[in-house]
Amino acid sequence: MKLGEPYPILAQLTHSPLLDEIGVVLALLLLVVGLALHLYLPRHRMAVEERIKDNKMTPAEARRQIRFYALCAPTVTLLGVALVILVIYDLAQ
Repeated sequence: MKLGEPYPILAQLTHSPLLDEIGVVLALLLLVVGLALHLYLPRHRMAVEERIKDNKMTPAEARRQIRFYALCAPTVTLLGVALVILVIYDLAQ
């Protein structure tokens, strides 16, 4: 093998059916985690409001936590959907 030539092992690994299956599982896992975050968001918001009432959490910390969930839930869900579409498109070829 000469310097600068692609590695044949790496080329074989990128077209492995095992990696396709792992990609499908990871994409579906991201999708499920995103949906779970969406479903948990109202409960989390209520729990945070209760912690504020009990003086266990500051309003600033509560806003940060609510903002984090509100940002992460759609981001993870959209990333999961995009990966599922990408994997299905790749498997269809």
